[in-house]
Amino acid sequence: MAQLKKRKTFSRKTQTGFAAAPTDNFQHFNDYVRIEVDKKDIASKVKNHVKAALSKEDAKIALQAPDWAITQSSGLAATIAWAELKLDFPSWWDAESVLKKQINEILRLGKEKSLNKKNYIGVVGASSQRKSPAEIIKERTSDFIGGIELIIDDWKNEQEFSIYNEMKKLDVPYITAKATYDHYMPLKGELEELVNKKTADLVEGYSHMKVGDRKKHLKFVDNILTDIEKYMNAKKATRKPRKPVVKSADKQVTKVQYLKDSAEFKLASINPTSMIGAMRIYLFNVKTRALTELICEKSCGFVVKGTTLQGVDLEASRITRLRKPEVFLPVVLKKTSNQINKEWSSLTTKTTTANGRINKDTIILRAMDK
Repeated sequence: MAQLKKRKTFSRKTQTGFAAAPTDNFQHFNDYVRIEVDKKDIASKVKNHVKAALSKEDAKIALQAPDWAITQSSGLAATIAWAELKLDFPSWWDAESVLKKQINEILRLGKEKSLNKKNYIGVVGASSQRKSPAEIIKERTSDFIGGIELIIDDWKNEQEFSIYNEMKKLDVPYITAKATYDHYMPLKGELEELVNKKTADLVEGYSHMKVGDRKKHLKFVDNILTDIEKYMNAKKATRKPRKPVVKSADKQVTKVQYLKDSAEFKLASINPTSMIGAMRIYLFNVKTRALTELICEKSCGFVVKGTTLQGVDLEASRITRLRKPEVFLPVVLKKTSNQINKEWSSLTTKTTTANGRINKDTIILRAMDK
């Protein structure tokens, strides 16, 4: 019996972008486009429609509009795509009005940018100036806020919008989130005054809006601000701690006052940079004949700020007055810390706690790693 030939199977390519959007109703379709569809796909959909809807000359001007005006127009892109599928729009969605209004807005922004560009070239000349990082962030922040403005304007149809998810998706910098928060705080204050105090001027200004809608609009804006606060807190939590600037040993000791040498005691100070990172330092004051032993309480060793040693263990550090410096100082200069401690215990002068100060009468005798 002849063996049956195995049937070849083909894997079906997973649909993405507009093709994967649910078509059971327009609201679900619109939400999917806003959240899931890539900005490049949205831009492509909008640009193709602009080219088809406008004259060649107007389309060229419209496509000069800021990127956000096109990439953030998810509602426009969803309307275009739904129409292309020849599906019926719900009664609450005036597709013709949306298309006309938003295409005209893109054209207006394109004209505005084109005019600004001409004015800039007229003043500065053809040579372009490189933008600073601060200018780039400021421009991107302005673009982001411009995109949110479209959402605020169409708030009734954007009830499922989450600015937190949007910021997270775009990895918006903290400074942009803060600027967006500051931008919409006055609007919240205005709406709170409208709803709670019913100020006459505001009531007149919002006369086109029903009382119930005013409350809903306030809640919508309040939710946006709450989400921005959550995003800023999350951004702070994940921010890498700033590394402290560590000065070089030479820079740390520039202001330290000490005595370079003493003819009377035949002593010379070591280089003060040797104190940086040391765990134990011996000092001798030629005026008071005080011997100081400083112990560091930090594992990284001593550092200097200004004229003061930082990290002194005040309980372990000590100071005593030498009756015979010529006898005891050679021990400090040559012996180990344990041997010095043994000899120190035999001294009859009183030992007190040290404060770690170094002055112009102080010889820096020795710095040790332990």
